[in-house]
Amino acid sequence: MSKKKLSAALRNLSESAFDFLVRSVEEIKAHPKYSVIHFATAVELILKARLMREHWTLVVERTSDVSVDDFLSGKAKTVTQGDAIKRLKNACSENIPQDAVTQFAQIAAHRNRMIHFFHEAARRQADDKLTEEIVKELCLCWFHLERLLSDWDDQFDEFEKEISTVTWRMKQLRAYLQVAFDRLKPDIDAEKKAGTVFKICSGCGFEAAAVAEVSEVFFEQRCKVCGLGESYIEIPCPGECGETLHIDGHNVSGMTCEECGYEVTSEDLSEALDTEFSDPSDFEPQINCAQCSSLGSVVQHGETFVCTECLYSEDSAPQCDWCNERQIGGGDLEYSYHTGCEFCDGHAGWTKDD
Repeated sequence: MSKKKLSAALRNLSESAFDFLVRSVEEIKAHPKYSVIHFATAVELILKARLMREHWTLVVERTSDVSVDDFLSGKAKTVTQGDAIKRLKNACSENIPQDAVTQFAQIAAHRNRMIHFFHEAARRQADDKLTEEIVKELCLCWFHLERLLSDWDDQFDEFEKEISTVTWRMKQLRAYLQVAFDRLKPDIDAEKKAGTVFKICSGCGFEAAAVAEVSEVFFEQRCKVCGLGESYIEIPCPGECGETLHIDGHNVSGMTCEECGYEVTSEDLSEALDTEFSDPSDFEPQINCAQCSSLGSVVQHGETFVCTECLYSEDSAPQCDWCNERQIGGGDLEYSYHTGCEFCDGHAGWTKDD
């Protein structure tokens, strides 16, 4: 009986999540405050629904004091969004990119401020500006959420229709950013004449992402409309067909050349990006990526450190004072001897059970 009730509870949780998503994009113009509140709630519910598909106890804050009946009756306190993401990583091996974690946390913070402090602006001019800023936030959140839902298509396959509906509505929602694009277009056109290359942004869909050439093969771009930052590489196909491959952070894993069918590996990317000579007789700590939680995936490319799994990059790769491994995407590791890094618990974790 409990199994059937848990299945129904999971269904209700998932339905609520997608209902909040649809409501969010419907309310953006008339009720921007509720649009943010509903979108942030939807993100949190989707993360919890993914956890619950693994096991209901993962959704509960403290499982030792709770029965399944308490959970089903709503008496149990559930995990925060931050803890849900940690459990998805530790219990479900779901590595959510740090950019997505940051964006989800930001929309949640906006929601909390709006619930307690926010009042909609009364003047029309203020409303338009507010709407534009909120759409930027939602577009960035949807960019990351859509990728997660794509990775979790086997988990939410019964909601394919709802996801398609939200995807369509989000594309309509991006039309609100036309105002921002039109305002910035003279500056963009001027930069184009000066030599700056602009590409279509994956977040808002406008040709407003200014490209910066880090090297002959590695590029970074940032959208002037919605602010989304992305990296990509362009390399000759390792299969030697002569085709130039465009590889970004989303298709880096399992990228296949359309010309010859060659499947690009992380070793191919490492060979294309690694510019540092390494003496096999010298011991060098591996460099990990805290952004996608990959071990030993980072190579040095000129003055930049690049992850060959997600293409996240930073100008430095600090070393953890406890495990002695280096990483990017995890901060400066100033207190890592005690607190550890993304990949270890530090001295505090070593002694916590003593």
